[in-house]
Amino acid sequence: MNSMNNLIEDQSNEKRLVNKFLTNEVSDSELYLFKSWLAESRDNRKEFDEENEIWQKINLQTKYEHFNVEKGWKNVSDKLNSGGRIGSSNQIVVFKRGVFRSMAVAASIAILIAFGGFFYGVMKQKPTSAVSSAFTKIQTSDGERVTITLPDSTRVVMNSESIIKYSSDFNANNREIWLSGEAYFDVAKNSDIPLQVYLGKATVVATGTKFNIFSYDSENRLETTLEEGSVQIEVPGKDIVYVTPGQQVIYFKNSNTVMVKDVTVESFTSWKENKLRLNDTPFEEALRNIARRYNVTFEIQDTRLLELKYTATFIDESIEDVMQMLKRVSPIKYKIINRTSVSDKTYLKPKIVVTHN
Repeated sequence: MNSMNNLIEDQSNEKRLVNKFLTNEVSDSELYLFKSWLAESRDNRKEFDEENEIWQKINLQTKYEHFNVEKGWKNVSDKLNSGGRIGSSNQIVVFKRGVFRSMAVAASIAILIAFGGFFYGVMKQKPTSAVSSAFTKIQTSDGERVTITLPDSTRVVMNSESIIKYSSDFNANNREIWLSGEAYFDVAKNSDIPLQVYLGKATVVATGTKFNIFSYDSENRLETTLEEGSVQIEVPGKDIVYVTPGQQVIYFKNSNTVMVKDVTVESFTSWKENKLRLNDTPFEEALRNIARRYNVTFEIQDTRLLELKYTATFIDESIEDVMQMLKRVSPIKYKIINRTSVSDKTYLKPKIVVTHN
């Protein structure tokens, strides 16, 4: 009987800790106990996930009718990141397909995956001299698009297969970000501490502005497209490029050359609104954009097709609809191949083979 009473008492204490955390009434010592309990097992994390989802739904239906997901995500992350850390000092946030089906699930997952050592196989990286020992890394998966708010209130929309990393002292002594992939920035104004986005060899510097960066490691070109305000692009060995609205700066990594041109900004930012705009876009580049949007791969079997260019806008069309439209206006034919791994029968990205008609 005593053992049963002890078990009930332990469960009650854990429940109280969870409730205190969710209502923001947890003390520093209780927060440490809560983190320790959460880190003990998957069952504990699952139990908390269920409690948190119920709590979020109840509050969403009452006083939080206009719940701000981005602010909620940040507040939850801040609560967990304050105080002592457990396990790895690196925080990994991985957004999976369908993670934002509901605000409650979004908040729940954001809490759980803040413990970098426990989920999705932690990405282990040794911090460079430019990065403090504690940093936050946010990563989107194939076909995902996510909006986050940084500690300085800068809003960032991340495209598929993108990574953003920033140190724990962000907005205190610096506003430094490391980006791989594509992201749209709406930068909070702070002329004293400029936002610096590191893109390998290039750096984008801004104090308060709106711009888009395309910088995938696998791509030779790095694009910065300015919508509002001003930014400057810094490349070692090159003069600083000062950009004005409506301009795009392209840095070609292999040749170490820089080009500035006037563009229709919306063609390069509409992806964040779930639109795919092509404006006299070369075929190869168009297929890269389509592949990223629809989570497919392409195989071009005739190099003559690389001379094609397209102008079009896709919003809610399926990949089949998109390929049919391209086929109607150009001399191509295609075949969509759904694939699985031979070894373990896991799902692979569909492959679209494109040939000359």
